[in-house]
Amino acid sequence: MITVVAVLALAWFGRRAPPEPVYQGRTLMAWARDMNNPDANARSNALAALQTMGTNGSAGLIRVLEVRDPAVMKPFLWLAPKLPLWVRRSFVRSFKPFNATADRLAAVRAFAAFGTNAPVSPLIHALRDHDRMIATEAAAALGQMGKPAVPDLVRELRDSDGSVRLMACYTLGLIGPAASPAAPVLIERLADGYTNVSRQAAYALGRIGGPAVPALAESLRKRDERIRAQAARVLGGLSLRAKDATPALIEATKDSQGAVRQAAVEALCNVWPFSPEAVAALAAALNDKNSDVRIQALQGLQRANRLAISSIPALIEALNDQSPLMRGGAALVLGTLGPAAQPAVIALRKGLEDADESVRIQMQEALRKIEVPAAPPPGLP
Repeated sequence: MITVVAVLALAWFGRRAPPEPVYQGRTLMAWARDMNNPDANARSNALAALQTMGTNGSAGLIRVLEVRDPAVMKPFLWLAPKLPLWVRRSFVRSFKPFNATADRLAAVRAFAAFGTNAPVSPLIHALRDHDRMIATEAAAALGQMGKPAVPDLVRELRDSDGSVRLMACYTLGLIGPAASPAAPVLIERLADGYTNVSRQAAYALGRIGGPAVPALAESLRKRDERIRAQAARVLGGLSLRAKDATPALIEATKDSQGAVRQAAVEALCNVWPFSPEAVAALAAALNDKNSDVRIQALQGLQRANRLAISSIPALIEALNDQSPLMRGGAALVLGTLGPAAQPAVIALRKGLEDADESVRIQMQEALRKIEVPAAPPPGLP
């Protein structure tokens, strides 16, 4: 009775299997499985064969992406010792290998072998695979395809499954600048609460680079403070490429939320702290109630160097800040301005009595750079 059931099951599953394309006497999946072979020559031969066969076998590969280990596998393993050898061998031939995960990985690698000719939809579907290696290799294949994959990936960014959104962000990051149409939706994901989606979206926007700057600058006015702060951080990471966003960053230094102000000040420091408007914004930020914002503003003025002369009054006021880091940092910036910072000498001399030794040292160093001895009159030794 057991043998009869096994034979009937074999006949049922076997008749459902459609014929596969064949090349040099081997089926499509035989070649695809060689893409998992540790032998480089075997993989190279498989790549050549798959490229020769082309996308005509896509339907078979798509079916493989849906395959999970058959439900009859566990019963078979239990029954196997009681079955005739020929039944066991026939069953294994029909369902070989007992590793659907390896077959799905082989199918994804076969699609990758087709390059830009590969269909997008099956690889998009493979991003949902519970096996991380399969999903990651599908992302890599889509990344190589570039712009044609972007519309489908944009739809995936709004999927209800957080892991799908995460993989979509990761894939768009691989595509880079060609993924610029996805920038507005990636910005929405900056507020995504699913693990690492926000970080991956920020990475993708950074990889898109310059083409994402207009959307990022616009997003500094979004209602969600998480989006505003993350957008500022992305712009800061783009450095000079985000120069066109300088006016929006200056405005963001006045944001009602401290995290946004800090990110905007830091970004302004990295992007373009050299204009009079940027220096004025950084000088105003020296009075921010958030100490992290004030320290970032000092760093921006230090980078502006001699262009920060207009901030001297604000720097003098910062010498009285309750934070020793601020007092010492303000002295450091004043020192970089050299003799132009003469108006700060009285306040710096007072700072020589500061309770913090490191601050006193920085005050003294600033005075040394500002009070340059006058050159002797001509003719004197």
